[in-house]
Amino acid sequence: MKHTTYILGAGCSHYAGLPLQSNFTKELLAARDFGPGPSRAMVRYLDRFVHRVFDHAKNADAKSWPELEDIFTCIDLAANTGHHLGREYPPAELRTVRRVLIARTARMLHQAYSSAKNRKTSQLAQLRHFLDAIDLADSYFVSLNWDVSLEAVLEESRKGGSISISYGQGIYRARLPEGDRVIEVLKGDGDPLVEVTKMHGSVNWLYCDCCRRAFWFAASDVPHIADQLLTQEEWRQIRPNGKSKPRWSCPRCTGVELGTRIATFSYRKALDFPMFQRSWLRAEEALRRSSRWVFIGYSLPGADYEFKQLLKRVEVSKPKRPTILTVTGGRPEMAAKTRLNYEKFFGKSVKLGQTFFDDGLTKRVVSRIA
Repeated sequence: MKHTTYILGAGCSHYAGLPLQSNFTKELLAARDFGPGPSRAMVRYLDRFVHRVFDHAKNADAKSWPELEDIFTCIDLAANTGHHLGREYPPAELRTVRRVLIARTARMLHQAYSSAKNRKTSQLAQLRHFLDAIDLADSYFVSLNWDVSLEAVLEESRKGGSISISYGQGIYRARLPEGDRVIEVLKGDGDPLVEVTKMHGSVNWLYCDCCRRAFWFAASDVPHIADQLLTQEEWRQIRPNGKSKPRWSCPRCTGVELGTRIATFSYRKALDFPMFQRSWLRAEEALRRSSRWVFIGYSLPGADYEFKQLLKRVEVSKPKRPTILTVTGGRPEMAAKTRLNYEKFFGKSVKLGQTFFDDGLTKRVVSRIA
């Protein structure tokens, strides 16, 4: 039985150079200044959508854009029920907008991590120190994020071949072979396993709508996975003069192209897919088995009411309540707000400097939570 479950929020990924969700739009739109390529073409397509639906200028800055939660919610509530969002956006077109937004986000996250890695930031060094300090064999990770910053740091710090990741049943390790459009499923190599559960999906996963299996790939493959999300017809629509991008298919279901399943920032997250159901059951089992829950960079937002209900349900059903530790950082007023959220939700066990740490992943804090 593993002793500790680490629950990772966006603040944890911020150590790897990724923007907080409040800055996602600004980083997404930065591709306007890129050279001709997929990212800039995606942003131009999204600019047209925001212009037509939300009545902003085609080159409106990030401050003028609607919140991503509002965009995804408007798309999902219409498309998932088979309705238009105005005359110009029938359900099929809305699903394309959704996939473009996810693909651009995946590319942006990969670019942000690569930049932090090249700059050798002090925050990335803190994240690496944390992962080196803990006993991976005695730990579960439950991530609320799409990104693969955790996996990327593990791959690099363990030199890519000395450790393996398990995302759970039905999610298979695979690779994208050169010269072949059918992915290759890789067998287990006996390496030590790091148990990672992704509650909302991951940008390094592909999903088969036929056999309902999911496949995961190395963190470095994220740009290729992002390109996979759009069909060749969609690429021609978004980037008419660009090179077509063939898609990979399932090794079991001949000719069935792989897609993705991501629970977006929508207020009504679509979690009724087999891989999400398995992940949520796996997270519940990890929480039940562990005696310590360590929250890193997670503010307990109200929008995550389903996950919060899971936490409370498991907490109060255990014979002995878990030890709850929290690590946050950022501006003092935001840290104070996060602390208040934890105090209201978990009660008197939340104590500043003892179980709640507001100075981030410092060496002192890591020594207390490792």
